[in-house]
Amino acid sequence: MKPIAEGKSRLASVLSDEHRALLSLGLLLRVVQSAEATPEIYDVVVYGGDEAVRQACKSAGVGWRQDPGKGLNGCMEYAFSEASDEGFEFGMFLPADLPLVTPEDLSTFVETGHATTITIAPDSTDDGTNALLVDLTVNFPTILGEYSFSRHVKQAVEYELKYAVQRSEQLGLDIDTGADVEQLLSISANLWDELRNEIQMAGLTNFLQATEGTR
Repeated sequence: MKPIAEGKSRLASVLSDEHRALLSLGLLLRVVQSAEATPEIYDVVVYGGDEAVRQACKSAGVGWRQDPGKGLNGCMEYAFSEASDEGFEFGMFLPADLPLVTPEDLSTFVETGHATTITIAPDSTDDGTNALLVDLTVNFPTILGEYSFSRHVKQAVEYELKYAVQRSEQLGLDIDTGADVEQLLSISANLWDELRNEIQMAGLTNFLQATEGTR
């Protein structure tokens, strides 16, 4: 995670600072709450961010650790190594901007992964990777970023690893562009009020005050 005030910078031309902060903090809460409520997921940890992120994790009852300063893929390598050292058999990557994700979606995703080594959930355009489940006994470095879905599939083939692709509408929507925001608003017309209420229920409203009144 980035600090909340720095999140969703690519949307600066279409959203106010306040709305970008609402997205960053509100969607983080949705993702970690869904992950924490998924019976098949035994531990949830967020890496990086600021005090708002740390308090969001505390509110949701999940772990928080400092950014190791290795970039996104370096952070995943570090996180998976820590998970393996702590005795976990599988590691999962989830971005913090999946507004529709539910525990049921994540349970289905994990269940798919039980029969394979690598499980990948692409975004709705088959460009990015919106969830990745990796058997920690194999060497499979993440290649998160542009075209990561096809790159992950290609790497699995090259490494001769069994893999599965799990598509779903809920896991497919992440919020990177103005079009993504419009799609989300067409699904949740009261999105901004819903996010404010969810943040208020988590006791985190004070972290939004610095952005009030901005464009």
